[in-house]
Amino acid sequence: MIFIGFILGFIGYLPVGNINLTVVQLSVNDKHQRVWLFILFAALMEFLYCFFSLYGLEQLMREESLITILNWAGVVIFLALGLFSILHKVHSDSEQQFSSGIKRGVLIAIFNPLQIPFWLVWGIYVMDKGWVKKEIFSMVVFSLLCSLGTIAILWLYSFAGKKLVARLNLNALFLNRMIGGLLILLAVLQTAKLLLH
Repeated sequence: MIFIGFILGFIGYLPVGNINLTVVQLSVNDKHQRVWLFILFAALMEFLYCFFSLYGLEQLMREESLITILNWAGVVIFLALGLFSILHKVHSDSEQQFSSGIKRGVLIAIFNPLQIPFWLVWGIYVMDKGWVKKEIFSMVVFSLLCSLGTIAILWLYSFAGKKLVARLNLNALFLNRMIGGLLILLAVLQTAKLLLH
């Protein structure tokens, strides 16, 4: 049942979100090698978030102030990235657009504190069911399978997303505004959740 990691990694990025929208935006530029590098980087960050959340599960649950700080940091980061995406001027130079998208995507993949609560919830569940043991080897295998699931879904987004963008004739400005709006929405939802907690 440890293969549940692949399924969680896959469905974790199935809903349209900032990372898979970034993959779609980058795939429009036909930079396959760089898109793959970004996908692998996002999967590496997913591995790290998953593993360290599982590894530090008990300690993090005792330190509620740390989770609160990370959640508020997520609000600030998502708001800043969202405003940047909306206000960012679209240049005709596609390489500059691609570079900007990569930088934003890397920041989103690194500073994604929403992953910690996600993996805390799922970590408690999979450990409670005995699917992941409280051993480092078991956590590493689970996290690797999760990363493989992440790679699979992001690859699907890069493939299907490119066709979707071509079919709907979307442009970079619309994608930037859509990503920016989503990031601001995430910041608002996270703020509401923190204030109502």
